[in-house]
This record gives sequence, C-alpha cells and structure tokens, in this order.
Amino acid sequence: MNMNAFSLMRKQNATQMKTWRVFIHCATLCKSVSITTAVFCGFFVASLSASADGVSPYAGLWAGTVALRTVNEVSIAKDANNVDVAPNPAIPTVTSDRADMLLLLHVNGAGQVSLLKDVAVVNRNVSGAAAATLAEIAAAGSDESALSLVTDPRLYAEFPMQKAVRLSSVVFDFGDAQATAAVDALVSNVVAQVKDYVQNVSFSAIDTIAERNEIVNTRGQIIADAQAGLVAAADVAAAFGAFLGQFTPALVLSVAQAPGGGDAQDMTAAAADLEDASFFGDTRALEMVAAVKAAGTNEALNVAASFADTGNLYQRFVCGKLFGDALLAAAFGVSTNPAVTLTELKQGVASDATMEALRLQALASAYTDTRAVTALDTVLNAVIAAALANSGKPPAEIEELSAAAGKAALAELVARYPVPQTAPTGDYTAFVTSAAFKTGAPLTAARAALAAALLEKAENPLTWQTKVPVVARDAAVNALQTVYSSAALAVRNELPLKGAFGLGLGDPRFTADVLPQGELGLAGLTGTVRLPANHPTNPFRHRRNPDHATGFDITRNIRIDFDGNANTNGVVPAAFGVTSVTGMYREEVLGLHKPLGPNQNIGLRTEGRFQLNRVSRIDTLNAK
Repeated sequence: MNMNAFSLMRKQNATQMKTWRVFIHCATLCKSVSITTAVFCGFFVASLSASADGVSPYAGLWAGTVALRTVNEVSIAKDANNVDVAPNPAIPTVTSDRADMLLLLHVNGAGQVSLLKDVAVVNRNVSGAAAATLAEIAAAGSDESALSLVTDPRLYAEFPMQKAVRLSSVVFDFGDAQATAAVDALVSNVVAQVKDYVQNVSFSAIDTIAERNEIVNTRGQIIADAQAGLVAAADVAAAFGAFLGQFTPALVLSVAQAPGGGDAQDMTAAAADLEDASFFGDTRALEMVAAVKAAGTNEALNVAASFADTGNLYQRFVCGKLFGDALLAAAFGVSTNPAVTLTELKQGVASDATMEALRLQALASAYTDTRAVTALDTVLNAVIAAALANSGKPPAEIEELSAAAGKAALAELVARYPVPQTAPTGDYTAFVTSAAFKTGAPLTAARAALAAALLEKAENPLTWQTKVPVVARDAAVNALQTVYSSAALAVRNELPLKGAFGLGLGDPRFTADVLPQGELGLAGLTGTVRLPANHPTNPFRHRRNPDHATGFDITRNIRIDFDGNANTNGVVPAAFGVTSVTGMYREEVLGLHKPLGPNQNIGLRTEGRFQLNRVSRIDTLNAK
C-alpha cells in the first residue's frame, strides 16, 4: 500500500497532519457604520452567455469537497518471490484510506479563476450588534445583494461589526514566493560575481586573515553596488508604471488602429523587455498590448485604463455599496416620478456614486477612462426606462421593476475587464522597496559570500574551484536569514489559476486509466502554490529546534479538470438556488520527499473527485 506517501502528503499543513477537514467559523468584525445597501454585483440572468460585456455565467464563489483516493507509491514493495517491485511513480494508485479537503474557487466577471485559502462572507446591510445572527439579518430583509466576499483580513475593519461566516481551507496557505525569489535572485547574482573575482585573485594575496578581510571590505562594497540594477528591476510595480508612461494615449490608438504596424511592434518589443528585465517575469505589459490590439479604437483607451487600474478599482466600484445605493435610490426616486432625467438622478440620489465615478476616471485621465461613468449611466438609464414602461402601475411595483432592470443591466450590459495575472502583491512591493532589501541585503550577501569563498580558496588550493560557488551561496543565505524571514511574511490572499472554469474543460479521467498507454489531455485549470522554506507555516519548521529553524521550499502543482454534460449548458442544478460542477482534482507536491522516477523529477502525486457548489454569485472580491 502507498500509505507512506499519504502520510507525507498530509504534512502539507503544519496545523493539521492527521486528516484534512473543513472549518467554517465566525469572524467578528470591528467597525460600526450606518446601514447601507449594496446591489449584488453578479446578478444572474439564466440566459446570459459568457462575453466580454457582462458577467460570466460561472461567476461567483464555488465551495466543495475533494475526496483524494489515489497517491503514487514512494516505497518499493516485494512480490511473492521476495523480489523488489518498483511501482511507476507517475501513476497514483488507490489507497485504503481517503483524505477530504475543502476547495474554494472564485470566478470573476470576466471568467478568470482564483484559488482561495479563506473568504469571509460579510453583510453590508448591518449596523452594530443588533442583527447578530443570520436569521435576524434575513428577517431584516437582507439578501445576497448586501454581501461582500472578503479575502483580505486587513479590510475587516471597513465593514459593519457583525458575526460573519468565514470559509477556510486549512490545506492551502499562500506565501508570496516572489518575495523570497527576489532574495534568491540577489544571492545568485552576488555568488556569480564573487566566483568571477575569486577565480582571478592570487593565492599570495589571501594568505592571511587581514588580507582577506581587506578584500571583503573593499571588493564587497563594489559587488554590493553592482546589484543596484537587479534591486531596481525587482520593483516591477515601478517598472510597469514607467511602461504606462511610455504607452501614451496616442500610441494606444495607433496600436489599436494598426495592430501590425510599427508602433505595435515597438510596444510589443518594449513589453517583452519589461518581462525579461527581472526574475519576476511580469507579463502585464504584453497582455496590455495584446488586449489593445484586439480592442479596436472605440474601446482601446478603456482597455488600456483597465491595465492601469492596478487596484481593480473600477470593478470594486460597480460591485460596491455606493453603486448599489445609487441604483436602489434611483429605483425609489423614479417610482414617484417616472419622468426624472439621468442628469437629475446623477445630481440627486446618485450624486455620491457620480462623484466616485468621476474620481476613478480622473485617476486614469491619460487614457480618458470612461468605464465607471458609462457603467453608472447604463444602469441608471435602465432604471429610468423601466419606470417609463410601467408608469401606470403602483409606485411600489414601479420601484421593484426598476430595481430589477438596473440589476439586469449591471449583469448584462456593464463590461467586466480581465485582471492581469502577474501583478505583484502589496506585500511584495513593500518588501522589495524596503531598506533591508535595497541597501542592507546586497552588502551583507556580498561580504558573507566573499569571505567564505576566499577562505575556501586559501585553505583548499586543490578543490576550491568546485566548492567556491557552494560555500559562497551557503554563506550568503545564512547571512540573509533575517531578510529571508521578512520576505517569507509576504502573503497572497488569492492565487490566480490559468485556464478556464467550465463544463467539459480538461480531462477528468483517473491517471491510472490513461497511463502508461496514453496521456492526459489539456487541463481545465492549473496553478502553482509555493510555500517558502522560511514561511511561518512551513511544516518542516519547529520553533524550539535550532536544526529546524528553516524548512524546505514546498511546491504544489495543482490541476483541476471538469466533467462535461452537454444537456445542462455548463451548470448542473443541484438544489434550491444552488448550482454544482464535478470533476477531477490533481496535485503534485515537491519538497516533502526526495524526487521520484528515473529523471528524479516526480513529486508526490494525488488525485480525487470533487464536487463544487456555487454558494454566491458575487463576481468581485473585496468590494466595499
């Protein structure tokens, strides 16, 4: 049996190593504000099809259970003749046990998917502690239109105090591995320069400690200063900002008008240079140029503005309480005066939302961003049109129909824009712009690596050439433990997945049913979770054991494939108000066990069936 592999797989989370369970608990939020109402951003329309304009039919929060039943074998068994029989490590096989875990996926309005480690379902239509239970909230007339999905705990204080439902999957923890990778890139660069220098220094110049220390002090500063370019390139937020300054509105329109022209080629080359400038591999500029080429001149500036909107402010606005309050207030206003004009609504009950839309437009004024203003106008015009069409009905009915028309317009007519997948987190940017990384780390690494390399050459004249890179790297890494620890504290609240969410996407067969005769087809969704060695929740770390002060880098490659059913149009009805999808979840973990296979490139693999239920149709995270 491959239960040894299952035991290793379960070490992925330090807080629970025996079984994987689902935790649903309450989080008390801490700020009391006045009652507000916000319209559900992803209001579902049954006939809605996936498109750039309007909400994806899969938009919302999906939660469910994965039942892992197969794992590849890591031990070599013996057959009846006492002969070793090595299993194929590429094929997970059935175990006698099962591990269940919670899977949380969110699909935004543009159809992009994120893996979540936890999410709080917060009601914005609550004030104080009076509505303390879900039953009381429901009795007060609140529904999904008053909810927000919050993945960033730092935002809790911006919502009314309440007992909020929080879904959490203990088996996922996202360290922002890019912060640690920034330190790794610095160390690699320093070690390469130290190696080149030590290669040419004479033995007579490093005979004594004093001579070596003199070199460490003088050459160490030179090597540290040489890291300025690498350190600057690590700040990809600043680099992308510079690219936006280069990609002027005139060039945006030129690229949109002539996708194969000289300006388009120049901007594509500049975007490729931005991706190659650092280890980060920021593809936002390339995505932006490609999106502008495909947009056409009418939408080119808005598409460009969506990439400049690095905080996703537009979509958080159309899903936020200001927008929702304006819609409902407009519906109430037109119920008594169906002839009210758009200008009157925007100057009256929708004035706050209008001011915010204009503010967002000004933030990207270089691109003449009309997204927020257009969205508000579209919804308010739908409210007015519904009121005029039903002007002979009672005011209460006019209000209800007008609000419904506004919600439908928000879902069907208000454009959603894809979010760039490689944008840096705030924690990453804060780390790479800190003094500890920019100035302290280069000098510390250079001096430590140089001292170790010089000592190795002086003491081992016959073997130093092969050992210098190793000892230099070890010394630099050890000297930067504090910096590595700071980098490991950077967090990511959502993990973007590549691919698409949808019925029939991917290959949901068990690997054992396909290999070794064939191979699996294209994946539905893929993603990689990296937990740095210094991350606080790395399962190999033990606070009170000096030998386990750091762990090992853990990499988890995830693949999700969906079952197909041509008769249900992509969504399978499961229960009252709920939809469901099923499929295959696969994961390969590297770092918990020595690599397997003839090429030593196979990790611990597991797979199992999943079922996800849509628990909310809210299509934007962290909207306030």
